[in-house]
Amino acid sequence: MKMLEVKGLKKSFGDLQVLDGVSFSVEKGETVAVIGPSGSGKSTMLRCLIDLEKADAGDIMVENEFLMQDGVYVQDKKAQQICAKMGMVFQSFNLFPHMSVLDNLVCAPVSVKKEPREQAIQRAKKLLQEVGLSDKADVYPSALSGGQKQRVAIARALMMNPDMLLFDEPTSSLDPQLTSEVLSVMKKLAEEKMTMVVVTHEMGFAKEAASKILFMCDKEIIAEGTKEDIFDHPKDRRIKEFIDSILS
Repeated sequence: MKMLEVKGLKKSFGDLQVLDGVSFSVEKGETVAVIGPSGSGKSTMLRCLIDLEKADAGDIMVENEFLMQDGVYVQDKKAQQICAKMGMVFQSFNLFPHMSVLDNLVCAPVSVKKEPREQAIQRAKKLLQEVGLSDKADVYPSALSGGQKQRVAIARALMMNPDMLLFDEPTSSLDPQLTSEVLSVMKKLAEEKMTMVVVTHEMGFAKEAASKILFMCDKEIIAEGTKEDIFDHPKDRRIKEFIDSILS
């Protein structure tokens, strides 16, 4: 089943074109890694998928429902319903600093989905256990390392029971040890067949966990395929140059 289908996505900020005809699809249970040089439009594309940025043209279809068709968005209420099927994990964590870890997790299910608070607390504790943070439920984000904050952010996204998770450079601000903490949680999700689209510079993760890799360059996706297609037998010199620069 196709979880996500994107066709001809275009986006400009004033005179600056950032996306120029991006097209790809994501199947249920796939982990799709999006790699490529900085400034190629990867993060903007991700933000368009979940309606944090408005694209200018193209189609976005989530689980066979159009979020945008021929550049026209569905009405706000419908858009919210469609976007609720996706969770987003940002590179800057975006935790509420004035709330404990537990309250960060419980807040949205209780206020948005009207889930009973006690039920939400039990689910939150279970998720904190799964990301290795059972002992941090009552602390505030300021007392956490960057890796711990990102694991809380992943648990918070999972609290809304999304069908698909989007990750925007989730480890870019972390040092190597903290990066490995976060990637291990993401690899576990991949093994559990959580549908994920991951914008990343972590080539090890892309090789190990991704079932499909998209290479984005010059405002569009210029190649997609398996890790062998992209890393071992790149057909475009831009891919080879990028991989050589990353691995050198």
